[in-house]
Amino acid sequence: MNDIAEQKKWLRATTHGLLTRFSRWRRRVKIGLVIGGGFIAGAAGVAANLLDPALKWQVYIFQIIGLALVFAGGVLMDFLDEGAADAIKRANELVDAAEERDEIISSLGEDFEWFTRLYATAAALRDVVEGVAASGPGMEDDQKHRFAAMLDVVVADKAILFGMNSDRWNFAIYLYESGMGCLTCIACRRPIRAEEEAPHRSWKPGEGHIGIAFQMRREIVAGDTSEPEARALFDAPEANRHEDDRERYRSIASLPIRLAGDEPLGILVATSDVPDRFRLRERDEEGARDPVEPLRILANALALVIKTTDLYNQTAG
Repeated sequence: MNDIAEQKKWLRATTHGLLTRFSRWRRRVKIGLVIGGGFIAGAAGVAANLLDPALKWQVYIFQIIGLALVFAGGVLMDFLDEGAADAIKRANELVDAAEERDEIISSLGEDFEWFTRLYATAAALRDVVEGVAASGPGMEDDQKHRFAAMLDVVVADKAILFGMNSDRWNFAIYLYESGMGCLTCIACRRPIRAEEEAPHRSWKPGEGHIGIAFQMRREIVAGDTSEPEARALFDAPEANRHEDDRERYRSIASLPIRLAGDEPLGILVATSDVPDRFRLRERDEEGARDPVEPLRILANALALVIKTTDLYNQTAG
């Protein structure tokens, strides 16, 4: 019985079995007391009519005993019946309390695991930033590989950080190309390698959720893009729309890549075909996990890497 659910089931079944057997025993005792007490009281009443008056007081004692047995069987056992019902209720309450406690412990364990992986992710990304500061920007291809590697740090723990299992997911980095006037995909991670290497759409500021997040300089997050209030923000222009967009991108988070007070350098986007994979956490929500926080850490690290390489380039120039 290593499984907790099986242990609870066994405890509930055992408790009910014991109380059921006790109820049967109690019923037999009750019947025995009522019948036995009635018989003794009746027999004593008959004997009282046959015995000498001087001996009747002895018969009355037996009548009192018989009536006491009837009383015990008819009244006192009813109190025991009520006590048994209370015992069953209490046993169920204890099992329910144990289940609630186990759920709390499980939730705390999941929160701890999430915080542990979040800290490890932040530490790994910090190492990348420090490595860039120490070694310099490298070639353009080196920068793209670096961005892809930073995506891999988050994607490697997507099951814990975002609860992703068999989702059709997508993580991508878009940088703004001023010469082209649009945001282009620099690095992408998807479940299928062919989809990663396929051509990606570009977005002008204000177009789709990527362009809107860039233009508005703020996070654009939707737990379910099929909802009417979210659809306007996440519908792409006709020329840039794919047939399966609404089915594939049910949950979306688009975060500006920028340092505090700076203009956005690009957009980090994460999507899933499962609703609520990415959503803004409510203030009164129980639990500590925030499905957008790992993306905020990644977006900040990307901004630091880009700024650091720009400083190197300016120094070299």
